[in-house]
Amino acid sequence: MDKKIYYSSLAAVILCSFFPMFIVACYFTFLPWNMSRLNIDETDVGFFLLLFGIFFILSNQISARVLVPKFGTKIIMSIAIIIIAISNLFLMISPNYFYLLVFSIPTGIGWGSTFPIAGIHANLIEKHSKKIILPYFAMGFNLGMFIGGISAGIFINYELVPKYIFFTLFVISIFLSFVIYNLGLPKHLDFKGKGDKLQIPEKKVLVFGLLLFIIFGSTGIVIDWSSLWLTKDLKAPLYLGGLGLIFYSCGGIFANLFSNQLINIFSEKIVSCIFVLIGSSILFISIIIFNLYLILFSLLLYGFLSANFVPLIIRQAVRQSTENISTTISNLITMGLSSMFIGPAIVGFVAETYSLTINMYAMCILIFIAGIIFLNLFKPINN
Repeated sequence: MDKKIYYSSLAAVILCSFFPMFIVACYFTFLPWNMSRLNIDETDVGFFLLLFGIFFILSNQISARVLVPKFGTKIIMSIAIIIIAISNLFLMISPNYFYLLVFSIPTGIGWGSTFPIAGIHANLIEKHSKKIILPYFAMGFNLGMFIGGISAGIFINYELVPKYIFFTLFVISIFLSFVIYNLGLPKHLDFKGKGDKLQIPEKKVLVFGLLLFIIFGSTGIVIDWSSLWLTKDLKAPLYLGGLGLIFYSCGGIFANLFSNQLINIFSEKIVSCIFVLIGSSILFISIIIFNLYLILFSLLLYGFLSANFVPLIIRQAVRQSTENISTTISNLITMGLSSMFIGPAIVGFVAETYSLTINMYAMCILIFIAGIIFLNLFKPINN
């Protein structure tokens, strides 16, 4: 692959992970404000996330099996960026809870056509370049959380009007859509092939999908609920609510950025399996001590030690599967995000009945279990 194509297409997939997550980090930092404005509780947020997850999965399957084989990946990614931005604007101006639920539908559709499809694009770059780039794709998510969390904190501190912030992000998304389309892989290197019919995935993919089910359901607690947890259980002021996301994503940025160096020093198995066992243990201990500053530092370490977990699971699954890349990744993401069917309801119920802290304990335990399972599934990849 030509170096210019490699770097431009890599920039495209990083933008596809960075900008949507920037918007999400802003939204969830503003979540306590939006909950107060709409007079809703944790159970209501759980149902909102459930509805989002349903349409994420539907959009993911339709995009991967129908739209990508017909149009390629980069046009789908480019359009979906705009859908995410405008739907989050609608979430911030919803006049009541009913409209919040209605606007969760396009939000799920936009995300279902961005994250998984950009993952397919990233795998295609790996295939053509023979280089590991999925951790860089994951770095975009952490970078988006990091900068988005900081930005939202500044916006709240200076009392900027949320609807104007999200309208600006919508305008930016139109520009970025054209940038991503022009930077992405050229047509002859984009996905080629027929869409597979809907069928039960092969056994190996099912097992890796189960891992992602555990991880997405658990890590979603940090991404979706950390702002509320810090402000409610740990009594942090509202403008510092995004600190959990900031510290978590900051650690992830460095781990993803130096993923190849970490793999060369420690091996892919240690980086993907052992690191996450250490990270989840450290975070669990910090929650027991229940000191805000220690928890933030532990989130930084946890973000660093777990950042390459998902991209290397997907890399393993793609290499061990006999199905095409589009179908494999679509099935993996669908199984992973199906945790949205039960996760938000459970988290919301536990948070309202007991506390969000219980959910944080559960996340650490589940991620530790997932690390042990992956340790037994791992197979070295020569290339």
